[in-house]
Amino acid sequence: MDKKADREFLKKIPEDFPLTIEPYDELAKNSFMGTDELIERLKALINAGTIRRIAAVLYHRNVSYTHNAMVVWKVDEQNIDEIGKKMSLFPEVSHCYERDTGGYWKYNLYTMIHGKSKKECLRIVSRISKYTGIDDFKILFSKREFKKTSVRVTNE
Repeated sequence: MDKKADREFLKKIPEDFPLTIEPYDELAKNSFMGTDELIERLKALINAGTIRRIAAVLYHRNVSYTHNAMVVWKVDEQNIDEIGKKMSLFPEVSHCYERDTGGYWKYNLYTMIHGKSKKECLRIVSRISKYTGIDDFKILFSKREFKKTSVRVTNE
């Protein structure tokens, strides 16, 4: 596919997914194409790795998940793929990333965990630690959220 055409197509997809029985019909109308064509185009972009998925974004605070914690884990480099996949299996984990280490900072795997209380988050971390065998970690609880948005396609 043409990258410029892909960018123009993605700019037509609204940030707020239509809350209708047939949301893809609504998107197709706004994109000036048929529903089947729109779905095939989205599938092609997913298969090409241009986009990962189309998904609803849950604002966790609006559904009683008032506590969240970024947990940083020290994982042996040779096991990081396996451990990352295991941690990703937990439904309370919304994000799981490998990151570079440097200097005194030895933590290379990051998870974002959501719970209804600090105590619940601690229990989840304990379960993950037991399941993976990783016991070198730090828990960083969120104090305040300044910004949370999805990435948008722009002209730049």
